[in-house]
This record gives sequence, C-alpha cells and structure tokens, in this order.
Amino acid sequence: MSLVLALVGSAWADRLYWTAPPSPADIDAAERTLPGVVAMPLDALVTGAAPAGDPGPALDTLRRELESVRPLVNEFDGELQIMARLAKATADVGALRNPDDTELFWQALCFQGFAVHRYFGERLGTDPAAAPYRVGSGADAVVAAWIDAAALFGPREPRPADIPEDAQRLAFDGVRAMVQVMPAASLAVGQLAAGATLMLDGRVVDTSAQVRTLMVPGRHFLEVRVGNTVLLRGDTRIGGGSTMSAEAPFGPAERDALAKLVDSGAGWSVPPAAMVPIGGAGEPVFLGEPGKGHPRLVRVDRGSAETVALVMPARETSPLAVHVALGGGWVSTGDFFLQNVESGAPYDESSVNAFAPVLSADGEWRSGLFAASVGATALIATGEFHSLTTGTDATSAFVYPHAGVGLTYVQATVGPLFPWYMGVGGKARVAVWKGLELTAGGVYGVPLEIARTDSEPSFTPLPAYAAWGGVGWAFD
Repeated sequence: MSLVLALVGSAWADRLYWTAPPSPADIDAAERTLPGVVAMPLDALVTGAAPAGDPGPALDTLRRELESVRPLVNEFDGELQIMARLAKATADVGALRNPDDTELFWQALCFQGFAVHRYFGERLGTDPAAAPYRVGSGADAVVAAWIDAAALFGPREPRPADIPEDAQRLAFDGVRAMVQVMPAASLAVGQLAAGATLMLDGRVVDTSAQVRTLMVPGRHFLEVRVGNTVLLRGDTRIGGGSTMSAEAPFGPAERDALAKLVDSGAGWSVPPAAMVPIGGAGEPVFLGEPGKGHPRLVRVDRGSAETVALVMPARETSPLAVHVALGGGWVSTGDFFLQNVESGAPYDESSVNAFAPVLSADGEWRSGLFAASVGATALIATGEFHSLTTGTDATSAFVYPHAGVGLTYVQATVGPLFPWYMGVGGKARVAVWKGLELTAGGVYGVPLEIARTDSEPSFTPLPAYAAWGGVGWAFD
C-alpha cells in the first residue's frame, strides 16, 4: 500500500488567508463579501498540515514515566504497571525532534516490550489481555513494542537496562531476525520547499540524491521544517512493502512570493507549490490583502487569481432627507399684460407667458413609500413686461412656500404663492444615480382679494400658472 503525507488538509469551509493583519474594517468587508468564510493568516497555509502543539511536553512525560517504572521490575506484577503506563506515554508522543528523542523512545519501547513478554510469556498469542500489546496471534504473535523499536533503528542490540533478563533478550533477538527478512517499507521524497529539512525518526534524511529511503515496517515519525517552521509532521504505522511519500513544497519563501503576487492584482497563475495546500482544501480558497476597509480579495483554488468584487455595506437610510434642485420653468398670468400694457406690452401671448429660472428646496420625512414635506420654490420671471406692481414696487419673483404629502416620488402641495395667491400644485422626482435626481413641479395660483387703503376698492388679481423642471440632489 501507499501512504501519502503531503501538505494538505481535510475538507473544510471556505477559507481566506490574509497576507498581512487586517483592520476591523477589512474584516467587516470580507465577512460581507464572503459570508461564513474562515479567516486566518497566510502563515497557516504554510503550516496547515502540521499538527498544532509542541511535542516537548509529551516527551518529558515519557522520560519521567520511564524512570519511574524501571524499579517496578522487582515488584509483584509490576509488569502490568510498566506496560500500561509506557503504552500510554509512547502513544502520546507525536514527533521526534532529534536523535536524543529517538533514543528515549527506543529505550521506552524496549522496556515496555520486556514487561509484556515477561508477564505473558507463552500466553502472549492467546491471552485476550495481551491483545493491545502484540502483533499477530497464536504462535505467530510478536511483542508490538519491539516491532516499533526495530522500526526506529533496525536490528540493533539493546542495553541491559532496557531488556534486563536473558529470556527476554533471546526473544528480542528473534524479533530482530524477523524484521531483517520482512519486506522493507520505503520513504519517497517529493517536492520540498526552499531551504527545507526532512527528518525521519528524529534523524536528518539526505534528500539531494532523490532516492527512496528504506525503512523497517512499524511506527515512524516524519517531519519537514524550514528553520523553526514545521511544514509537515506525520506519525504513522507503515507495513512491509508500503511506500510513504513526503511532499511539502510550500514554505516561507513560497509564501512571500505568493503575497507579492496578491499585491499585483489578479489574472496571474497560482504557483504549483502553492496549489498543493490550496488544492488540498477541496473548497474555495481566497487570499486577502488589507486595504483600510477596501481589501483586495482574490480566489485562487481554480489555478488562477480571480478578483472578488467587494459587497459594500448596506446604506442606512434615514427617515429624513433634504432635496435641492435648480432648473427652469414657465410662469403665466394675465396681470403681466394688464399691468404693463401702458408701458408697451404687446397684444400677444408673449405678454402673459414668461420663462423663469427656478430654485427649490425642501425637507422630507419618509415612512415606506409615504412621504410628507415642507419646502419652498422660487421662480423669477424674465422679460421686460413680466413683472407685477406691489404697492410702490414691482416684482418678478413668484415664491411658493408649501407643504406636501403623498409618496416619495410624487406629492400634492399647498401653500401661499407670493405675491397674491393661494397655491395648489404638485411635485415629482425620479432618482437617477446615487443622490442625483430629476425633478418637476407645477402650481395653480388661486387669486386672493387684496384690500387697499384710502377707501379704494379691493384688488383681485387674475389666476397665475407655473410649471418647472430641473435636476437636484438628495441628502439623506
């Protein structure tokens, strides 16, 4: 069989790797754009396959346990405590960092196997209680701890302190002879990151020759590191004739090169070394570069960098808004002619119709589609004969302060229309882009009787009409 240990992880949720620490605004933007994504630093892509935690405490525990159980060989049934305690302590070890760790592990396995063989003896292959401590059954049963010890060093002579008695030393010699004729296992080395060191069972493996390393079947420890950064760590039991492959092509140097590519934008191909951990996810993988609330996000699991459009925050709409508009319109009243005929106003329609620039503003309260507003519109009639006499002065201004009610886009309005009317009208607006809008409106000026002084009769003006259109801006 073949056991592949590569820098990949099991399937997970969508992942986002940041090239630098993101700001809270960057995090918010990423969460809006990629809901449910798991975010982590880019370093996690380097060490994704290495189990977390320092193996040192487990090895320290093993050292203490080994020293503690050695005197138990002289106690009645002390073997039971030895085998149980050392089985737990050796099982907890997940990595061997150097030859000293390997030596400690070897001694513990030899001594554990000694206790197993001395306690069970000929019952090793048949006693149910021996099942956790043996390989095989019946006459073919072998002490499992001794198989693992042989896997670490091959056929090596144990010290008397590790296997104190002759009967067990002879039994261990049988295990050594057996492993020499077993089909070997092997380690095949794939692509490694720049500057990487490969360690097998606490010893450095020369990877320059690009050949397979033969191993005794059993439990083995594999580690790939660049400096103090562990890229890959494996603890596995491998059988005879099997091959274990080690591949960890993505390290610190490859991480830095990938971060520079993210900085360049999108459209680039993901380097093959980076595709090993990225493709191993089996899920969408994104890279993120912080940007003060506008991070650059790219998807990379399909082999090329694809820009991800940011989802902008939902706009918080206030129930209050202010609208201002500027435009042009038309004003008409018969009084333009009547009050200016003596000054030369012509006898045609131009005398009663005027072009007027328009300025309007209002404040609005909204609830759903319903809206109510208060505002003012001012029209300035242009032309030589388009003014009205007000006492001793003349005015061309028509000012319409009003209240409005209706919908957000169309409302009926009412209010005084200066100089002499009650205005009844309407207004409408259409949003074009962001706050920009098109506006329109109209008003009918209902004549109001104006009292005069000095016992002169009241003045009743003719009706006025106005309509206008323009562009405006809404401020929420």
